[in-house]
Amino acid sequence: METELKLLLAPQDLRRLRRDPRIKALQQGRAITRRVHSVYYDTPAHALLQAGLALRLRQDGRRWLQTLKTEGQAAAGLHVREEWEWPLAHAALDFGLIAQIPQARLFRSARLRAALRPAFATEFTRTSLHLAFADGSLAELCLDSGAIRSGRRAAAISEAELELLAGSPVRLFELALELAERMPLRLGHASKAERGYALARGLPPRPVKAAALELHAQGSVAAGFTAIARSCIAHLQANEAGLLAGRDPEYLHQVRVAVRRLRACFSLFGPVLPQAVFTPVRKQLHTQNIVLGRARDWDVFVHEMLRALRKQRAGDAAVAAFARRCVRMGRAQLRAAQAVVAAQAWQQLWLEFGRILADAAWQQGQPALAQPLDGFAAAVLQRRAAAVKRRGKRLRQLDAAGRHRLRIAAKKLRYAAEYFAALYPKRRVRPYLRSLAARQDVLGALNDAATLLRLLPEVLSGARAPHAHVAGMIDGWSAASTHLQLDALDRAWEHWQRHEPYWK
Repeated sequence: METELKLLLAPQDLRRLRRDPRIKALQQGRAITRRVHSVYYDTPAHALLQAGLALRLRQDGRRWLQTLKTEGQAAAGLHVREEWEWPLAHAALDFGLIAQIPQARLFRSARLRAALRPAFATEFTRTSLHLAFADGSLAELCLDSGAIRSGRRAAAISEAELELLAGSPVRLFELALELAERMPLRLGHASKAERGYALARGLPPRPVKAAALELHAQGSVAAGFTAIARSCIAHLQANEAGLLAGRDPEYLHQVRVAVRRLRACFSLFGPVLPQAVFTPVRKQLHTQNIVLGRARDWDVFVHEMLRALRKQRAGDAAVAAFARRCVRMGRAQLRAAQAVVAAQAWQQLWLEFGRILADAAWQQGQPALAQPLDGFAAAVLQRRAAAVKRRGKRLRQLDAAGRHRLRIAAKKLRYAAEYFAALYPKRRVRPYLRSLAARQDVLGALNDAATLLRLLPEVLSGARAPHAHVAGMIDGWSAASTHLQLDALDRAWEHWQRHEPYWK
């Protein structure tokens, strides 16, 4: 089982890292620098990729190595996956070596073996050194500089890998936190193999939604919280680079969703978590979510509401001028959100959270965390559903503030229902989740209409008279949209109440 922390650094900072006083204090023996050339194999249809495997042939100095890795998991920069490595006499794949491992069945196919071809290659210079920590933990630090290549396409490699050899992964996070105070670094979410496949397939980057969770009913509450939290972090980090590049508004949306899901996770497990341990993380998340939320509100305003208005009023100079003003204001909010994600404090937050999750100390003296997850999940879901019903009494009489509180309660129930769905049969889960999604869509549309009215005073502050005319159009649209959505909310509410909760 390979456990490593991947850090992305600029080339000049990679060289600084090698000379860092903390690294020198931990170093055992001499550093070794060598050229590493790896070729990754797959079929033209990417059968190994689809099976969650990566097969490579590596020349490491004078040695030839054959390696097979599973997809594993990655969150907060920590990669955990199964790995098998065999020394070879020469540069040729040896399928006999794979015969004794659990994944051997796939390679028994003569057709698959015959179809394997080089998919991409990595070429880099690696400086490796061993680190020894005070508690006896051991790690290998590898500084890699080079490129991934597939045909004429290439992507740079400039990263540090901290691989745990023995002891606790907490030491890796502690060391990374120390380094982050002295040099800019980012947590690496994608492995070299993942980056290589993306390059080989020529696929443009795309926003990533949350992956399906794997939970075990008889697993502990602590294990359930850890799995959900890591899933949220992985979801967030898969969209970080896209948000910073500003290529697609959906990246911002997915980062915000990931932060909201994580905050909902804290809320769900809050009664059994040691508050002193997690409160600093929760406070920082709250502060950063405010900036991300404002950017997302403006994004919806500009890319959805204003786009529709401009389409309907094509050629209207006042509408065009109003839209240009809003686009400028929206870009300013996006830059503020990007600044939050680009800041070193953002990386330190996830390193600190990763350190906490890797350390079992927060579970000690907390008997509720040792209880089976299924009983805890059922109780939480029942409380969340009851809270939604309380908020939804006299549905038609709710004002905008009341509907907002209902939307928040409904969102918490939906996140909880999605998290714990893995514990129950899909045939019972799916209809209930669909009813929650339909209701949440209507509540979201109502919230968007209310958000428009909240943003309009900002747009009009210091603006010319024609802007007030366009704002009047938007005000009217918001009122009409609210009226229509209230009818839809009645139907969605009745539809949800007809579905039996899947946890009963």
